[in-house]
Amino acid sequence: MTSPVRPSDDPVDPERQRASKEASVLFVLLAEAPDDADVKARIDAWCAQSTLHSEVWERTCRTYRMMGGSAAVYEAHWKADASRPPSAAAAASPVRARAGGPLGFRGRRGLLAVAGLAVAACLAIAVAPAAYLRLRADIVTSTAELRTIDLDDGSRVRVGPQSAIGIAFSEGERRVHLLRGGAFFEVAPDARRPFRVVAEDVVTTVLGTAFEVALQEDGVAVAVQRGNVRVDKDSLSPPLSADLKAGDWIRVGMPLLAERGTKSPQDIGDWTAGQFVARNRPIAEIVDRLRGYYGGMIVVQDAAFSRRLVNGVYDLRDPETTLRNLASAHDAVVRQISPWMLLVTAR
Repeated sequence: MTSPVRPSDDPVDPERQRASKEASVLFVLLAEAPDDADVKARIDAWCAQSTLHSEVWERTCRTYRMMGGSAAVYEAHWKADASRPPSAAAAASPVRARAGGPLGFRGRRGLLAVAGLAVAACLAIAVAPAAYLRLRADIVTSTAELRTIDLDDGSRVRVGPQSAIGIAFSEGERRVHLLRGGAFFEVAPDARRPFRVVAEDVVTTVLGTAFEVALQEDGVAVAVQRGNVRVDKDSLSPPLSADLKAGDWIRVGMPLLAERGTKSPQDIGDWTAGQFVARNRPIAEIVDRLRGYYGGMIVVQDAAFSRRLVNGVYDLRDPETTLRNLASAHDAVVRQISPWMLLVTAR
């Protein structure tokens, strides 16, 4: 299959997606404790970190208001000057829904229900670029969907859940853009036309090999099952150029650091069989894989839980059960914030 060459810029903004997730969690915390000064201070500090944070928080609050929340006591906060970052106080007042108000929520249950609706709305904000993604992608998969694509050159791509790729073959190059999620590549040798996978600004180049590339929250990961690849990121200073052989992996962070290691080649691409084989690996890597199989958001607030190293074979096809089992075994708890969001916190 052949598609025209497409522009290299990706309309899906991972920084905005990450900010939307963080804003969703902060909104839930504020909904549960609208008078908590520490929560409000945390929100103010988060908004002050960047104009993007301020914009996303303001959109989150406005989304709640459009959903029919009670009238804001501090209406001026909703119409604040754009030069002034929106504060926690701007959202605190509508969260205190009064009995008999437009939604009729009462007490803690009402606040959590409002928070669930807000999280759902934030989900919509986070995935809004999906419509644009489909214009750019040749292959898009849904939750828990795996697809195997045979390319015109004899190569094969196994596209992971919630993933998207764009294909741009020319006479001098075979190029695939990984736009979201992850994919496993089995590349047919062709010395005249190198095969390149572009994930953000990380370029993986091969002639013939089997390897995987994944877009993760903390960067781009590449692992080689057999053969050799070269991974380049010119935007680093100095530029990164790493040669990988069978069993090697690298995770190139955003924007600076790179982490390297080795693993059993047979474990690379394990997700194509619906499982994750962990051999002294952090739980964060398992959670990254589980996200593709869960029809919503998985947010981990417990950093110690994410860093904990584990061993075992984990079922990706039942993400909620797997996540709850991991949390139960490692001093964390999973809360169902809404039908679309699982929040992991310390016990």
